[in-house]
Amino acid sequence: MPLENLTVNRVCLHEVFRFGEDGNVVPPQYGGGLLNLDAAAAEAFRSRVVSAFKSNAQCMEMGIRDFGPGSILALGADLIGVPDADFVQRSRAFADSLAGKQANRAIPGGLVVVFEGTHGHPAVPFFAVMKAELHGGFLKTNNLQARFVDDLFLSPKTKLYKIGLFTSDGVDPRPELPQGWSALLYDSAMTASRRDNAANYFHSSYLGLEIPENAAQRVRQFWEHTRAFIKSARISEEDKVDLYNGLSTYLKVDRSPTIQVSRFAETYMADDLADDYQAHMRRERFPAAAVPKDLSEIAARLRYRKLRFPQQITLQGPPEAMVEMVSVQPIETEGGQEWTQITIRGRLEAQD
Repeated sequence: MPLENLTVNRVCLHEVFRFGEDGNVVPPQYGGGLLNLDAAAAEAFRSRVVSAFKSNAQCMEMGIRDFGPGSILALGADLIGVPDADFVQRSRAFADSLAGKQANRAIPGGLVVVFEGTHGHPAVPFFAVMKAELHGGFLKTNNLQARFVDDLFLSPKTKLYKIGLFTSDGVDPRPELPQGWSALLYDSAMTASRRDNAANYFHSSYLGLEIPENAAQRVRQFWEHTRAFIKSARISEEDKVDLYNGLSTYLKVDRSPTIQVSRFAETYMADDLADDYQAHMRRERFPAAAVPKDLSEIAARLRYRKLRFPQQITLQGPPEAMVEMVSVQPIETEGGQEWTQITIRGRLEAQD
């Protein structure tokens, strides 16, 4: 989900450590005040957050499961609008909680970055917590030598961080939790091949989030709204066939664990059409964030692609085979009739 008009007002750092060899929690090291960033550093931090939530498979809208006293949502809701000294003091609880959730020595330590600000049009408040793992790298010195350091974090090419971002609807007085709050997750571990404990401890045990139960419904809405857009688009029938094939491929063949409007648009559409499509999906109130790919409600519809013609003539086949072996091209006869030329890259094997 793109974070528009993002402003970061306050940031505080703490450090958590790997579980001790004795199996006990190692107490965090707390930051003594707000993080003091110059203009360039503040913009770099803001850009890292914005870039993270532009990701495809690594960013998704989540359901809020835990919202009672001591939960991350409750801790963060109490941060909004408090004086700076209280913000620093209360943010320690985020580090305490994470230190206790890293329940085995396989999970590395890192920095807990607690920050708050606003985003959107009109702007609404948010708070966020990031775990940023430390990594090594070389710093260039003035005499063109290099110095190795092992405490870098948030470098643009090494995305060793996870972010839970909670947004309020901005309505006062504050409603009973979790009403009025939504949650987004960025985690580089949220891919098809790395849905492991490292991802689960952060978004589930620590943040108290879960994959929304309505994921299958969301995917069905994506399929229906996208097909409706393709049907009404002012493009050639040949281009529509390509987009329908692309939709089937994106849902059935693409191995990503999520779907996202912007990713489908960027992959299968020209720029102008992609803009129109994304505007269409916003009007349909479909989320811009990635949605878990639960195909259970449309699995039967994805089994075959059908092309229907007059007089009950139908061409049908698996979507991947239709993309690979069938080309469809409209042609116009001398009499002005609209015909369709179908080319199948294969011989006729049987007929009834």
